[in-house]
Amino acid sequence: MKTLWQKKTDEDGRGGSDRTWFYRFTAEEDRELDRRLIPYDILVNLAQARMLLKIGVYDDDGYAKVAAVLKQAWEGWTGGTFDLGPDDEDVHSAVERFLTEKAGAEGARIHTGRSRNDQVLADMRLYMKDAVLEIAAEWTVVAERLEELSSQHQGLFFAGLTHTQPAMPHSVDAWAAGYYDLLQSDMKALRSAYEQIDQSPLGSAAGYGVPHIPVDREFVAETLGFAKVQLPVAASQLSRGRFEMQLADALTYGALTFNRMAADVVLFMHPSLGLVTLSEDQVSGSSIMPQKRNPDAWELIRGAFHGLASSRNHLAGVPANLTSGYHRDLQVVKKSIISVLESSRMLAEAVRHALAGLSFDSDAAARTLTPEVFATHQANKLVSSGVPFREAYRKVASMQEAYRKKPADSAARLSATHREIYVYHHSGAPGSGLPEVLRREAGNFREWTDQEKTRMEQVRNKLLETGKT
Repeated sequence: MKTLWQKKTDEDGRGGSDRTWFYRFTAEEDRELDRRLIPYDILVNLAQARMLLKIGVYDDDGYAKVAAVLKQAWEGWTGGTFDLGPDDEDVHSAVERFLTEKAGAEGARIHTGRSRNDQVLADMRLYMKDAVLEIAAEWTVVAERLEELSSQHQGLFFAGLTHTQPAMPHSVDAWAAGYYDLLQSDMKALRSAYEQIDQSPLGSAAGYGVPHIPVDREFVAETLGFAKVQLPVAASQLSRGRFEMQLADALTYGALTFNRMAADVVLFMHPSLGLVTLSEDQVSGSSIMPQKRNPDAWELIRGAFHGLASSRNHLAGVPANLTSGYHRDLQVVKKSIISVLESSRMLAEAVRHALAGLSFDSDAAARTLTPEVFATHQANKLVSSGVPFREAYRKVASMQEAYRKKPADSAARLSATHREIYVYHHSGAPGSGLPEVLRREAGNFREWTDQEKTRMEQVRNKLLETGKT
């Protein structure tokens, strides 16, 4: 393999021993990951070419030639004919090789004023931005389904559990609102992580800037759709791994929300409760037990959190104890964050489909409302009439044995007075539906996602207009 950084002693054989093992160890896996970065490297090169035209490295003809070849590379990528060749060390060498072969000396000027260090950071940040917006769009659909469940089943009560034992009446709308609220928090963390990576590192080069060449960092950042430049050149390498960890944090929060939701659904589906039914596309059978309907999708949703948490912890460890500047250790950050993003995309899609095929059973919900579930309501009702709480607590506790002896009769009497039992005098209680403030927050996130996706599409389309600056 011939590399961009290869020296003459390597070319003529005077460099020493066979380096095949070295390339296999340092670059083989990275090459596979780099295939995801091909479109972003092409876009970064287009923006670089425009900047080099602006500062006089290219004249109009030279720029037009380079831009036309880069557009050919884009069309080749979209058509499935442009890929990393067997002698390409990474995505950067693949694109630069193609450009130099077709544009000659003009193509060879493309690397003026940059390093592979800031180039890969720019590629990765564009890739991460696109992935975040795809995941964000999936999360908004999940939120919409939770909102729908809350509206459809407002006031559908069932027994809430603590320690997995009957506790107090819960409701489907309150259950959905609880996860809706957590997801809003996750969305805020995801947007914050996006805003961190929405900084252009280009012009920082290897972390020490670019001497003699007047690179226009602001211009190239705006051309690529970054919100701003990461100004201190040292910060670009210092943030490598750190920004990825912040993004993995946000996505792991989302996975934890889905983990808890999945644990509920798996429990709710158990025949002893039967609170939910699941569509056929998300369950499996058994190779030996004909009656089985296993909640496989939700079990895998529950388990996905652990893989993401592991990758997040890896990202936290990679940059720790490294001095400032680039270290080859940081290469492995790419693998971890790509794994996190791809897993999060699949997870969000699975949750969307699984929630769409979930429904609650009102009869099963009613069966869970045994007399003991109303004990706290009865105690508080006595308190509201003037009985001290501890006295009311003991009185209701003494009644539980009688309820257990005649549960059907007790449940019927309690049902007859349910309008009093479900009285709450505060916001957000079971049966009160989805709080309006949460709807507004979700709407703001949806609007931001749509606007940002539109903006980045416009940036991409403008870059691919060959010959225009």
